[in-house]
Amino acid sequence: MLNRETFHTDPSVYQLANQGVAKISFPPAPEALETLRGELSTFVCDGAYANGLARILEAFLGSIGKGGGAPAVWISGFYGSGKSHLASMLASLWTNLEFSDGATAEGLIPHLPPEVSAPLKELRIAAKRAGGVVAAGDTLGTGPSDPAEATLGIILRAVGLPSDLRAAQVALWLAGLDILDQVRDELGDKFLTDIRNFILSPRFSAAVLTAKPELASSPQELSRLLQSQFPEPPPVTVDLLETVARQALMLGRTEIPLTLVVLDEVQQFIRQDPSLTLKIQTIAERLAGRFDGRVLLVATGQQALSDVQNLQKLLDRFPVQIALGEADVDSVIRKTVLRKKAGSEPIVRKMLSENAGEISRQLRGSRLAHTMQDDDEAVLDWPLLPARRRVWERILRELDRTGLGGTLRGQLRTTLDAAKTYGEKPLGYAVPVDFLYGRFATEAYNAGLLPGETRNRIEALKGGDETEQLKARILMLVYMLGRIAPEADQHGVRAQPEMIADLLIVDLSGEAELRRRVPELLNELQVDGAVIEVGGEWRLQTKESAEWESGYRSEEKTILADQSALARTRRDLLGEAIELALAGAANVPHGASRQQRRIHRLQPEDKAPGDGIELRLRNGWSEDLTAVEKVITAAPTTDASVHLLIPRHPTRDNELTTALTTWRAADHVLQLRGVPQTDAGREAQSAMLSRANKAQAAAKEIIREAVAQARVFQAGGKLINGAPADAVKEAATNALARLYPQFADGDNAGWDKVRERAVRKDPDAMKAVDHSGAPESHPVCKALLADLGPGRKGADLRTKFTSPPYGWSQDTVDGALIALANAGLLRVTGDDGKPASLPDLPRQKLGTCTFRAETTIITIAQRMPVRGLLTDTKVPFENNQEQLALSALLDRLESAARLSGGEAPAPEAETVPNLGTYKGLSGNDLLAALAIDAAELRDKLKAWKAAGEKITARLPNWRLAERLVRLGAKDQEGDLESIRSGRSLLADPDPVPPLIAAASNTLRTGLNTTYAAWEAAWAKGDERLGNNPTWAKLSPEQKHSIRQDSGLLLVAKPSVETPQAIADTLTQRGLSEWENMTKALPARIDDALAAAAALLEPKARTVSLPGAMLKSETEIDEWLTKVRAAIFVALADGPVIPKV
Repeated sequence: MLNRETFHTDPSVYQLANQGVAKISFPPAPEALETLRGELSTFVCDGAYANGLARILEAFLGSIGKGGGAPAVWISGFYGSGKSHLASMLASLWTNLEFSDGATAEGLIPHLPPEVSAPLKELRIAAKRAGGVVAAGDTLGTGPSDPAEATLGIILRAVGLPSDLRAAQVALWLAGLDILDQVRDELGDKFLTDIRNFILSPRFSAAVLTAKPELASSPQELSRLLQSQFPEPPPVTVDLLETVARQALMLGRTEIPLTLVVLDEVQQFIRQDPSLTLKIQTIAERLAGRFDGRVLLVATGQQALSDVQNLQKLLDRFPVQIALGEADVDSVIRKTVLRKKAGSEPIVRKMLSENAGEISRQLRGSRLAHTMQDDDEAVLDWPLLPARRRVWERILRELDRTGLGGTLRGQLRTTLDAAKTYGEKPLGYAVPVDFLYGRFATEAYNAGLLPGETRNRIEALKGGDETEQLKARILMLVYMLGRIAPEADQHGVRAQPEMIADLLIVDLSGEAELRRRVPELLNELQVDGAVIEVGGEWRLQTKESAEWESGYRSEEKTILADQSALARTRRDLLGEAIELALAGAANVPHGASRQQRRIHRLQPEDKAPGDGIELRLRNGWSEDLTAVEKVITAAPTTDASVHLLIPRHPTRDNELTTALTTWRAADHVLQLRGVPQTDAGREAQSAMLSRANKAQAAAKEIIREAVAQARVFQAGGKLINGAPADAVKEAATNALARLYPQFADGDNAGWDKVRERAVRKDPDAMKAVDHSGAPESHPVCKALLADLGPGRKGADLRTKFTSPPYGWSQDTVDGALIALANAGLLRVTGDDGKPASLPDLPRQKLGTCTFRAETTIITIAQRMPVRGLLTDTKVPFENNQEQLALSALLDRLESAARLSGGEAPAPEAETVPNLGTYKGLSGNDLLAALAIDAAELRDKLKAWKAAGEKITARLPNWRLAERLVRLGAKDQEGDLESIRSGRSLLADPDPVPPLIAAASNTLRTGLNTTYAAWEAAWAKGDERLGNNPTWAKLSPEQKHSIRQDSGLLLVAKPSVETPQAIADTLTQRGLSEWENMTKALPARIDDALAAAAALLEPKARTVSLPGAMLKSETEIDEWLTKVRAAIFVALADGPVIPKV
């Protein structure tokens, strides 16, 4: 049975639309429709593709008409993942593209899941309410280099206009003259060509003049007119893009249509010029935000926006992000190219089961190897193996990152080619990984990613015998695996003989001979100068390797001549070896509390630390260790230092020098050569890196041996036996008694509990360290109290008592301080100078507090009245901690006193008696002073609160009285000022209500009078209108319109029921406004009659008659003569409306 017999469609006859590579061009050209139809017919709408379409459509539909913008979309995926295909399907579905035979995009797709079909239906409904739908799309980089110009051209083409701006402006001008369609019909398929050459094209001028002859007397005159009216346009800015796009989309419509704009390969476009990112950002913002949510921008790129620094600026502009991955591509390929026919799956599964041993062996130890989860997929993928497909995907993704992706065939095409090639093989013959090489070799060579000598060598070997052909295949794999070698730590696939054989095997039933021959052929290729071995892996060898080797030899000579550099390198390695040897010896526990003491590793010249054990590191390369031992032995036994002596090994000095030289020389070459720009350079770099790593490992091993034989001494000469780490810890433990002689007084593991209980204000907190007496009697508390003097900062106390000779923990110091403060034995002030409650402070604040010994003792009789005062002012406090709330108490008293008065007419605010004295006190002294005055202060507080409440209650009436006087109640102005100047707001009875009543009566009378006058004038004017014959001819609607325009609508009677209503009425329209309205009514009646006449006689015009003061009959006659002459002259032009 052949492989092809298992397929649903024989690969040899399978057809891929557009060779499996989707291209965005909307609206599609006629010649592209058949290709697009094929893409629609084979579109697998599920998984990430269905989810992506649904998310895009739902996000857009949610923005239409909401006053915001349509959320732009970014579709990402490596080359071949189907991102352009998804965008193409979206554009086809957006307009439900119809073909010549009546088929539609929706109808051609085999299956549209409900999550896609439902929003599409909603889109159709929304399109009917709007101005229809438009789909525009193209690949950036295939047209103008400016993204704004390119985007505008895409939109213009989508609505049937020329894509270049100047020609489009001419077309929009023709549309404004309502002759665009006529000119288009006249020119036919020459329209776009002729309009682009509108100045020189006789056909264009003739077609325009045929449609509208009055534009010019001749085609030449029209050309001159168009040339002056449409000069070369300026560069397309985003503002110009918005303006012209709006005009284009509104062409033939009354509303903006629901518009899709697809920009394909945006990331590739930006990669050519990173400065374009800002312009793309601005375009996205403008299209999304200025079209009432009706324009949706979709862009595509190889990577997610968050994965590329230059693209992260676009994150906010593309809130909808669709990421397509390998699993999505796999699903499409399995349902199309690799789809198996009914009944063949059991046969394939049986074959795979029989060859399970070979399949599971391949790539073993790597993360791409076959797994149990691959068993079902292996049937779907056959004749590809899942592990090999994963290798393919790694290689394709790496090539995509280099920018080659745009020229490679898609995975669909590559998979089809493999199925065709191996479809003629017997079932059980799998596609090898080297097959992929032929799909991209030419493009990789043209892009400079495949060395010419390697390509030529492979081509030559392919034309040779069986052995040479196998060498060619091996070289293909060495090259491809070299492309993904930088990520080998992640995937585990390396160019080693075993894995190369794994990927070459075709017949799964066994190719033991091939496995045997691969190592031999690799060695032959090495002799031929084709490959090199780098750290057990094989790489391509090139002439660049020789240049790297020459550089290495030069660096080697330089380093051997500079012994100081070698000494620095040796010292660095020695430090690393010591770090490794002393792992676990960074600190030691101290006392019963097992407090950790740090072991400081110091060079001989380093300054001693302020805390912890000093471990001096001495080595035989830098010092004479015999002399060093004598100095250590002579040190006093009170010296707490420890010494680690590392011997030198003369017998291995030459070996160490060689290793160090090789390492540094290779490392220098790597740094000097920088980042290689070719594959050959990268291979040489890897070989040099391997050499450096081996030499470094050898040097480290020699140094490690020396450190392993190190000896540990205590000051005074005592030798501590054992491994370096154990000996150092033992010596450090011995040194603790010398360094911290006072530590025993505070050595208890319970000090953290003391601090926790003291923070909870537990009076028995000290019991956590087995102390039942008064806190001040504990040795730690005694030491702290004795050190306070006139006052000490918490940070200073911590520093002193956590350092030698005490070495107490910070919990010890903090817990003791809080316990003493809770017992009233300390006066604590914060960094703001106010009393502080240690239990209520963040722990880091304790260091900023100042501590003093408390001298004043407070009785319960003194606390009680102060508690009453705290309760009245609603200041929270805890019993026996009242002093901590006194600062807040003084603030509350001050606030209450301030509220007892205020600005006029309220009385002046009172002050707190003895406030200055109180503020000069703190702690128990302040509490004692307040206890004396507590009764008086409580009475004052009650009075202040009453006054404040009364002011709050009366102020609204006072504001109303002020408002009424301001609005015209001038008779009450004196009374108002008298209340203000006398500050009598709180007088009894309340003086404000009578003032409001009087002011309201005055204003009510004024309002009623002015309204009556206006009403009479309005009635008189209405009578004039009713008696006018012209007015009578108008319809009710015409009359209402003229009344509205002339300000003759009936005005509601002003509200005067209450003082507040009167104030609100006058605020809207004052008395003087009512009077002016009344005076203006006659003129408004004249205007209304003139408007009525003009409506009935459109040609009638108003003639203003001359004004005059008439005193006699003669003057009357003269005036009438002038009036008659003016009207007579005006009558020559039509009916006249006289107006005085």
